[in-house]
Amino acid sequence: MLTQQRAAVTPALLGLALGVCSVKLAQRRGHSLAHTLVVLDWLLLGVVVALSGGAHSWLLLAVPPLVVGHLSASPRADWPFLLAPALLLVIVVAIADPTLGGDKATGLARLFVLVTAGGIIAHELHRPRQRQRVVTVDGTTGFYTAERLRPLLAGAMGEATAQHDPLSVVCVRLDHFRDSQDFLGAQGSELLVRGVARRLKRRLRADDTAFRVSADTFILTLPGMTLPQARQAAAELCHDVAAELIERQRQTLSAGAASFPTVRGLDALLHEAYAGTLSTPSEVGAAPPTAPVAAAN
Repeated sequence: MLTQQRAAVTPALLGLALGVCSVKLAQRRGHSLAHTLVVLDWLLLGVVVALSGGAHSWLLLAVPPLVVGHLSASPRADWPFLLAPALLLVIVVAIADPTLGGDKATGLARLFVLVTAGGIIAHELHRPRQRQRVVTVDGTTGFYTAERLRPLLAGAMGEATAQHDPLSVVCVRLDHFRDSQDFLGAQGSELLVRGVARRLKRRLRADDTAFRVSADTFILTLPGMTLPQARQAAAELCHDVAAELIERQRQTLSAGAASFPTVRGLDALLHEAYAGTLSTPSEVGAAPPTAPVAAAN
């Protein structure tokens, strides 16, 4: 291998030492010396390749990793300047082996493919990751977020249809929550929401499911409950929350209820429940909140 080609051992060791020095220099003045270090990298690789077989050297396989190392940690605007010194490799190898392994066109094509492969890998590594972890449980309340509302509610509606049971949905909204946020701040208002959630949990049965679908709004699915029963449960929830101070604040709730299969569509079911929480008739046309709430830190 390389140790058997004595002419290439010295440049290879020199390259290793240069690499260590490059790391030290990069930590102190990496941006200002980046192009100089790239030029030295390609020049030294060209010398090593020329001394270890020219265009047929297995060391040409180092070209893609070298390109990736140069490009992956650099802004895209600098990539043309970091790729241009790759011509030094071609020049040095061509000086040592003018035929580039017997066929200039094939040799140039081989080098071009190796550099391009490194560029493609660097491009993929540099591409921002679009997919992000979806938050499905709200960190403040422990309730599901809006991401889970539609699939779980659709499943509950299917079960209710199969068992010929009613299914009610209650929407609960904190009154004057924006005022609470302005007065208590982000952290204080989340503590207020946590206190409300604890009181809601006391009333939930084993099969009930709670969702926090926006900063101030909860959706409760209540299998087996008729509409009058759901309205009664909602009134009791509102009374429990208003009866005690939470974070030294008196918090009141507005609640609305809807029942399946009296209201058959999922969107219509949510809209009717949400409409019951609105304080003025002019707001009835508003759509129910659907944006998921990120878990609070």
